[in-house]
This record gives sequence, C-alpha cells and structure tokens, in this order.
Amino acid sequence: MELNRRAFLAAAAVAVVAGCTPAGPEPSPSTVASSSPPPPPPSPSPTPSPTPSPTPTRGTPEEILARSAVPVLCFHQLREHAAEDSAYARSMITPPAAFSAQLQALRDAGYQTVSGAALAEHLEFGEPALPAKPVLLTFDDGSLGHYTVGLPVLREFGFVGTFFPMTVVLNKRNWLSHDNLREMDTAGMTIGAHTWDHQRLDRLPPDQLATQLDQPRAELGEILGHAVDLLAYPYGMWNQDVLPHVVKAGYRAAFQLSDAQDVAQPLLTIRRVMPPPTWDGATLLGHLESDF
Repeated sequence: MELNRRAFLAAAAVAVVAGCTPAGPEPSPSTVASSSPPPPPPSPSPTPSPTPSPTPTRGTPEEILARSAVPVLCFHQLREHAAEDSAYARSMITPPAAFSAQLQALRDAGYQTVSGAALAEHLEFGEPALPAKPVLLTFDDGSLGHYTVGLPVLREFGFVGTFFPMTVVLNKRNWLSHDNLREMDTAGMTIGAHTWDHQRLDRLPPDQLATQLDQPRAELGEILGHAVDLLAYPYGMWNQDVLPHVVKAGYRAAFQLSDAQDVAQPLLTIRRVMPPPTWDGATLLGHLESDF
C-alpha cells in the first residue's frame, strides 16, 4: 500500500514538472515584437511659422544722397588707338593694357566691385551692406570691345561690371550681339539701357521719349529673359522734364556724369567720372578719393 502511494506521488511530481516546461524554444524578442502591435508613431512637432522679413523702408532723398559716396567709373571703347582717332576720341578709348593697369590699381588698393543693381539697392534701402571699399565699373554705348576685352579682364580680376548698350547697334559689326549680352549677363555682369540711338534726352521732344526709353528696356528684357531697370543717359545729359518719363518707363535708377545729383531724385541722377587712359594707378585712386 505504501509502495502504491509513493508511485502515485512520483507520477504526480513528474506531471507538475512537465507542465512547467515550455513545449518549444523560447520565442526571440524579434518574434515577440513582430507579433505585437507596433507602438503609435510620435506626434510630429508643429512646424514653426517662418518669421516674415520686415519690408525695407525706402530712404528719403537726403538719406540716398548721404549714401551716394560710392565711386562710379564710366568707360567707353576698350581697344587700341587708331591713326584716324581724334584727340577727343583718344580720351575715351582705353587700350587694353591701360585698362588692365587701372583695374590692377583698384585691386591693389583694396577696392571691390559691386553691380549696378547692388548699388541701386543700397542707395535706396541702405542694404545690402557694401564692401568696405566699393567701386562700380560702368561701360557705355555697346562696342564689341566690352565683350572681347572688358569681359575677360574683369573675369581675370574677379570683378563685375555694368554695361549700357544702345539697342540700335546690337548685332551689327563691331558692336555687341544678343548672344554677347546673354553671355555677359550669365557671367554676373549687369546690363542696362543707353537709349535706342544715343539721343540727348534733355533736348528730345516728349513724343520721342518712348522710342528712346520704353523700347530699349523692352528689347533688352526680351533678349535677357528678365527685366532691365537701369539707365545711363547719353552724354550724361538729363533735365527735370525727362525724369518723370524715366520713372514711367520703369527704370529704377539712372546714371549721369559729373553734374551734382538732383536733391529730389538722387537715384535717377547717380554721378560717374570718366577715367581717361592717361590716368595711371595713383591718379585714378586720387580721383576716387576726391570726386566722391
């Protein structure tokens, strides 16, 4: 009887142990994870709304005049002198070597070029900030030397320029072509207008101003694929009567030569000086200091 009782207890113990032993290998954590529902994704953080940039305030005429101390140089033809060139023509024709020497003097003195668009923006709004020693290089009329001489030399010095071609001469022999203008624009140069055929605007009847102002701006915009809003007055000549027409035609800023800026419209009468090829580096630098 005692034997049967021991056998029964032993069998019961075996059964208890068997019931506590897993039937197969313990599932891995990955198996458990795959069979469990995935945790909910974290709630995305709200995207902060961008802080709108304040609209810049246009400067008063007095403020624009106070900012108008940036030297602006005006070049014309860039080529060697020819035997038939008059003394007057030679004063405005800069041989390539003289042009390079003048730019070398600017760079050695620490000047950095700015575009016409950047200068207009700075004059009008006081920003963006310009380099410590800025200078604007401009080129009038649209002769081919601006592309064959001017562009390579500017690139060599890491400079930029602003070019004002007449539109009547485009695609003609020894003048800039549409492709030249597009290449210069792509290279970082600025293109502005210099009227259709170089008429003095201060003497022009009002009914001819659209031909000289509106038409060139539209043509250059079509060539380049973007708006053109800078103007250089032929011969540097302007008067009070023409300024409203310049604004109406869509120009933001306009460049004359050495007259005093108009106190009411200084952005439309930005001053420039023409460095003759006879100016060496020291003379050029002296004029930048004294004329602006």
